[in-house]
Amino acid sequence: MVLACWRWTGVNMLYFLSGLKSIDTSLYEAAEIDGANGWQKFRYVTLPLLRPTTIYVLTISIYAGLAMFLESYMLWAGNNSPKNIGLTIVGYLYKRGIEKNDMGYACAVGMVLLVIALAINIVQLVCNGTFKREED
Repeated sequence: MVLACWRWTGVNMLYFLSGLKSIDTSLYEAAEIDGANGWQKFRYVTLPLLRPTTIYVLTISIYAGLAMFLESYMLWAGNNSPKNIGLTIVGYLYKRGIEKNDMGYACAVGMVLLVIALAINIVQLVCNGTFKREED
């Protein structure tokens, strides 16, 4: 887990930095004129305007977590960890499809992974209110 978090921290940081750069400074100036302190500017200006970036980063992070293969494969020198403790679903797909030459089963595992990732991301997007219509 630590290795996976370390691997994606830099990319996610770039997304958030670009999101922060896209926020207009005049909004912070207006909030300051209205008497907002630092915490209020963060809560009422920064967080709402970073919402699309946060949703995007969360969505790709969920997918990256489900599609994790490289870390486990490198740490255990292949898919042969003791009692399969390092085996991920993509590692299992690789083991069945490439190592055991059972492409049909590997394809079925891939489709199950797709459905799981899609379901988790749709639930996450619904909980974030991404599909709600904006009121005028």
